[in-house]
Amino acid sequence: MFGKKQDDKQFKYPGVRMAMDGNSAVIMCEREASDAAGAYPITPSTQMGEYWAEETAKGHVNISGRPLVFVEPESEHAAAAVTAGMSMSGLRATNFSSAQGVAFMHESLYAAVGKRLPYLLNIGSRAITKASLNVHCGHDDYHCIDDTGFFQVFANNAQGAADLNLIARKVAELSLTPAAVGQDGFLTTHLIEPLQVPERALIEEFLGRPDDIIDCPTPSQRLVYGEKRRRVPEIWDVDNPMLSGSVQNQDAYMQAVAAQRPYFFEHICGITDQVMDEYHALTGRRYQRIGTYRVEDAEYLIVGQGSMIVQAHAVVDYLRDTRRLKVGVVDLTMFRPFPGDLIGQALRGRKGVAVLERTDQPLAEDLPIMREVRAALSKCLENGHGAHKGQKPYPSYAEYGHADLPPLYSGAYGLGSRDLQPEGLIAAIENMLPEGERRKFYYLGIDFMRKPTDPKDEIRVQKIADSYPRVRDLSLRGSENPDLLPEGAITVRMHSVGGWGAVTTGKNLAMTLYELLGFDIRANPKYGSEKKGQPTTYFLSAAPEPIRLNCEYTFVDVVMSPDPNVFTHSNPLFGLKQGGVFIMQSDVTDADAAWARIPVQAQRFIIENDIRMFFVDGFRIAREEASNVELQFRMQGNAFQGAFFAASPLMERAGLNEEGLFQAIENQLRDKFGDKGERVVQDNLRVVRRGFDEVFEVTDKVVGGQAAAKRKELTLPVMLRTLPQADGGISDIHRFWEQTGSFYSSGRGNDNLADPYQALSLIPASTGIFRDMTQIRFEYPKFVAENCTACGNCYTVCPDSAIPGLVNTISDVFTAAILRIETGGRPTMYLRREVRGVEKRLRALVEEQGEAANVAALVDRAVLEHLAESALQGDARTALEQEFGLFSAQLGDFQFSITKPYWSNREKKQKGSGGLFAITDVELFTVYAPQRS
Repeated sequence: MFGKKQDDKQFKYPGVRMAMDGNSAVIMCEREASDAAGAYPITPSTQMGEYWAEETAKGHVNISGRPLVFVEPESEHAAAAVTAGMSMSGLRATNFSSAQGVAFMHESLYAAVGKRLPYLLNIGSRAITKASLNVHCGHDDYHCIDDTGFFQVFANNAQGAADLNLIARKVAELSLTPAAVGQDGFLTTHLIEPLQVPERALIEEFLGRPDDIIDCPTPSQRLVYGEKRRRVPEIWDVDNPMLSGSVQNQDAYMQAVAAQRPYFFEHICGITDQVMDEYHALTGRRYQRIGTYRVEDAEYLIVGQGSMIVQAHAVVDYLRDTRRLKVGVVDLTMFRPFPGDLIGQALRGRKGVAVLERTDQPLAEDLPIMREVRAALSKCLENGHGAHKGQKPYPSYAEYGHADLPPLYSGAYGLGSRDLQPEGLIAAIENMLPEGERRKFYYLGIDFMRKPTDPKDEIRVQKIADSYPRVRDLSLRGSENPDLLPEGAITVRMHSVGGWGAVTTGKNLAMTLYELLGFDIRANPKYGSEKKGQPTTYFLSAAPEPIRLNCEYTFVDVVMSPDPNVFTHSNPLFGLKQGGVFIMQSDVTDADAAWARIPVQAQRFIIENDIRMFFVDGFRIAREEASNVELQFRMQGNAFQGAFFAASPLMERAGLNEEGLFQAIENQLRDKFGDKGERVVQDNLRVVRRGFDEVFEVTDKVVGGQAAAKRKELTLPVMLRTLPQADGGISDIHRFWEQTGSFYSSGRGNDNLADPYQALSLIPASTGIFRDMTQIRFEYPKFVAENCTACGNCYTVCPDSAIPGLVNTISDVFTAAILRIETGGRPTMYLRREVRGVEKRLRALVEEQGEAANVAALVDRAVLEHLAESALQGDARTALEQEFGLFSAQLGDFQFSITKPYWSNREKKQKGSGGLFAITDVELFTVYAPQRS
């Protein structure tokens, strides 16, 4: 129970070492073991369903000799019913879901338990929508079904996701109880790391086939089925018909519910221990209902589940080495049935226990795990009060005196994948120490108060502090945030833009490092569909020893920035180690000119910290090599993969040569893009090769050289300046910019406070004006007015309303142009009267040419014809010509379209009612500003 023993023996099935994410690891097991899946896709478990569908399409045959079956119904609720039906028909069935999907199928899960259906629900744990939607990690879904009767286990990495999938499958089929197998959404489901993938032969030997006839493992099953039964019972069997799911009234329902506890549920713990021992005997990988790390002599413990556990191991080792603190970790591998018997033994007599949970249930007495821990320890106390008639109240639990009861501390962390640094875990431990604050409940990784950023912010923060004087105590911060990566690790952070292929580049680079070096790797993108067109980051690390960090890397060796404007919204040099490498996109090939584009503050940091500065023009390379124009943005990242190997110290450190390097890169590209054709593979390979060859270093670094760029100060978005100030309430867009928008625009989105505004998660109207795509816009659409039909397809689908359509009469357009002249300090004498004649001429010319008319050219023609026929002479004519010159200048080359719905149809109904249609941008706002009130 306490720690892992080192096994020298050779095990029959040690696994096949591969690198993959948690979703893939689950499917590597499920495709061999299971017969059928009923699933509806939902992030972040979508890939499990997709990979299962791919295996089904390939015709994969499982260990039972059957092709796979996949049914995708209309919802998660229906998927639960489909999976239940598959299991009732004797198939080994599985399901994949997350978040609202799990909650949606909630009611169906009770029935699956009552029918004793031994199927698996694989959960990529994700936060459930509360004040706002979040698709990232949280344990809300895992805990929302803890009352259904499913037994529940949780993996702390991809290895655990694979192994517990098989263990839970066997426990389910022996106990006739469905299982939920959880793993952290994105933090495990999408994190690429090495693992020992279970062999097909192991799965066949360990699980057997669903139609095997096995000995009934419990007395109750022997009563029901006889001495033997089918491994997965067939409830729907035409040869032995039965009714399942009857209606029971007051006379029978309670007995049906109560009978399940002694005859089925109470066997699960014993069966689980047995199955875990069997799995260890075959693989050498030891699992128990609770996992423990350095608990034997520990005075303080961290208790939790999921990917946090691995990081807690690293923190514990660090604190033992540097501070001589005796700290240990307890991993709740199994949550249902709750392992209270083991928890009582593990927690006895400790000086402090921090129970950390990735969920929040604010109206409950405690969070879910803490509730169970308290209940278990109270049973231990009851045992300590003495036996009744020679029998302890809870025979399998420890006996506690009051001195044995440890102080308990409850913490919430990582909600919605909020980053948990080692500092957060250190804070939880420091809180328990004699000199600590001993707060009984807290949040890690966020702040309720901060140092004000400006006078307005100071007023807001002070109001909260005055009204809620203790709210500051809800958050904990540790005294340090150490670098816990193993010696010899190389860590990379990539700054890119959503839609530019950073995820693909990062994965390719990580897998290449794995193939080349056999290193332990971690590749972790900051996902989010809303990131398209916005700054993104990607983290990866490689090390000769296991990497035990599952967070954003604060200390990095290499920073790569395909985003050429990274300094305008972020600090890409943050955390870059002394002597590190910085590789940046540049469209100039002169080192001095490229260096001059770096802000002065950044130049100073680079020089003072001996950073090696490299540039590469990934966009030009991709543009010249991509056979498909649409792939240019995504391919430019591969140029940085080549630049990485040329610029970083990895090749020298690992003794790599170019031939071996590019063979590994080609293998990875072929694996990734091979199904898209040889041309795509070769295009990408040439991009990598050129990135390797064409990256160049700045060796002559001087602060301020060639009038170095200065970082622009954050200013109000141009369109926000035109909106009136409001009362500072929840719907005030100016208030929202100051408290929220400005933080994201300056790369400080993580600094948002937990304040009353955040609690409501309301967003004022018109925040689209914050969005500025200027820095990543490389091509501009051209409005060809004579081709426009006013179909609306362009401006109705524009996500930022950046190309709105507008209809104005000719009179409106002419009046707006004159207003701009007059408000600009140039009064007109003749123009207002004379443009009436121009309008009549313009209408006649438009009628003549129809919907193909070039309005801008016809306006010029109408003006010239009108001037030619004007009766004005001398100074008056000169003044008129000057006024029409100003008029033409105001209209410029702005394009208007003659369209059927807004001109032709209206003119047919009433002459003079037709309007000019334009696909507008900010230029139109300038032209027509005087019309706005």
